[in-house]
Amino acid sequence: MGLCILKAKDLFQMTPFIPKRSKADIINALQVHRGLMIFFVFCYCVVAATMFLKIHLMGEMFVGVVFLSGAIFVLVGIRLQVKMILEIKNTLQGLLPICSSCKKIRTPESDPEKPESWSPVEQYISQKTAADFTHSVCPDCLKKLYPQFYK
Repeated sequence: MGLCILKAKDLFQMTPFIPKRSKADIINALQVHRGLMIFFVFCYCVVAATMFLKIHLMGEMFVGVVFLSGAIFVLVGIRLQVKMILEIKNTLQGLLPICSSCKKIRTPESDPEKPESWSPVEQYISQKTAADFTHSVCPDCLKKLYPQFYK
């Protein structure tokens, strides 16, 4: 159980690497996981105390609660870790080879000489993440492209 407590601390330290769209859900799940861990330790102590004090009926009731809370604790922990790993995996990291002129991105391990190796930024990011794009015109481009609309 001590190892689980230390591991839970490590999971909280990984939250800065999780995208904002799912960070709140994961932090809530981490708090539930921590609560289950505390409840599990409490029930385990109650079972140990009832065995020491020879209160068998109460001890037998709490053994079932310990096993149930332990199973729920493990299930929540595994699902939480999988979700965190997937979220971190889906974030873009590292260097992206990008054309300095047209801003297309070259797919990893592809031939830079082939035109099909290059894809628009929107397409590349949409394929690699859960991000969607909306398009508008910034003030500098508005002034350059549509001077009649610029105030």
